[in-house]
Amino acid sequence: MIVGKLVDLYRYKGIAKNIDTAIDYILNNDLMALPKGKTIVDQDENGLNVYINRDTYVARPLNECFFENHENYIDIQIVLKGTEIIGYTHISNPTLKVTTPYNAEKDVTKFNGDDPSAVKDALFFPVSEGFALVYTEDVHLAKCKADDEIVEKVVVKIKIEK
Repeated sequence: MIVGKLVDLYRYKGIAKNIDTAIDYILNNDLMALPKGKTIVDQDENGLNVYINRDTYVARPLNECFFENHENYIDIQIVLKGTEIIGYTHISNPTLKVTTPYNAEKDVTKFNGDDPSAVKDALFFPVSEGFALVYTEDVHLAKCKADDEIVEKVVVKIKIEK
């Protein structure tokens, strides 16, 4: 997982074509102006390569959050306004418990949905007007409450190039 401020996102260009497409879109568009829901950035005959989910919400308490990971898409989670807590642990963490098996349609496996605080050695950190670049081995928790303010966020979904 890579965490930083949006002004530094350009540094991660060159990793893969789809990541470059996503970063170019992020840096050249007003993400706050995107409509709520899904915006398609790039697709081809094999499906969606890059798309964005835009949301506004009040983050949840830790006991209502869960860890998750994805198999086919990388996330760039971007907090545009407000603050939320993001959690991280590696997929090899032995304290992870699958609570919802992999759902191919949603590309997600959920972990420790009944008690995210039971994941030992997990890191929790606030993200304010910044990003987290999340790979498939990065089991992450998002939308967790830092305070009572409204969070404006986009999650950029980037298809893994195999």
